[in-house]
Amino acid sequence: MDSNTIAKAVEERYTASVSAPPNPSYTNAVAQAFGYSASDLCTIPSESNLGLSCGNPLALANLHNGETVIDLGCGAGFDCFLAARKVGEGGTVLGVDMNETMLAKARLNATKAGVYNTTFLLSRITAINLNDATADIVISNCVINLVPHNEKRLVFGEMFRLLKPGGRLAVSDILTKRELSEEMKRDVALYVGCVAGASTKEEYEVWLEEAGFGEVMIVDAGVDLNVYTRTGDEGVAGEGCCGSRKTAASVIEGMKTEFRDVDLNQWAGSFKIFAVKGV
Repeated sequence: MDSNTIAKAVEERYTASVSAPPNPSYTNAVAQAFGYSASDLCTIPSESNLGLSCGNPLALANLHNGETVIDLGCGAGFDCFLAARKVGEGGTVLGVDMNETMLAKARLNATKAGVYNTTFLLSRITAINLNDATADIVISNCVINLVPHNEKRLVFGEMFRLLKPGGRLAVSDILTKRELSEEMKRDVALYVGCVAGASTKEEYEVWLEEAGFGEVMIVDAGVDLNVYTRTGDEGVAGEGCCGSRKTAASVIEGMKTEFRDVDLNQWAGSFKIFAVKGV
């Protein structure tokens, strides 16, 4: 798929996700499957959790009071609000997303919750209008896999540029374990569902090294990816990889039609990625 096709599909499917009626039983089940605690979920605006996660980058981030955090692909603000609590009133969280509907929801969530140390910016994550050395840490959760393959190294360059010397990168993402079939690679729903566009661990290692990062760690989190497709329709889960729901243009219906019987764990996994920008 070309870049324009990918961008259009991502825009449409994620707009549908954020516009769908809330389904807390699903979104909470997915979030907890990927490492968020029930107490985490009780401390943030409920509508910021869209079930988009494929991990918990904040578990790697080791945030401190007063730090500045940038969240690439922030969606409705889920990780931003958790980070905002950790960095405190003296800290700042900057959420970046290319979807205006997502950002509108994030800003509304912040207003409703009275969270004042968050700012949400409209941008693609390959070129962000922020100054060099802005952040102490850059996080991202199941978003880099959606960037077209020939643009992914730009994301790593941006993360390096935006970090202060000694700054950390903490990312959760889906990476492939084996070569996907041609059918899987061509499937739009599976791409927007965070699998068909996933890279390999080795590619991540190259891009991180090229960008200038050190102390690189890339580890399979061992989470069952079938949580997206094999849970039931009775409201517990099973409504889509990366938060897609049973609405118009949903990801999950396409995935269930073509890939429900495929064990996604044989093809891909949820990985934890950590790296440091040298001083």
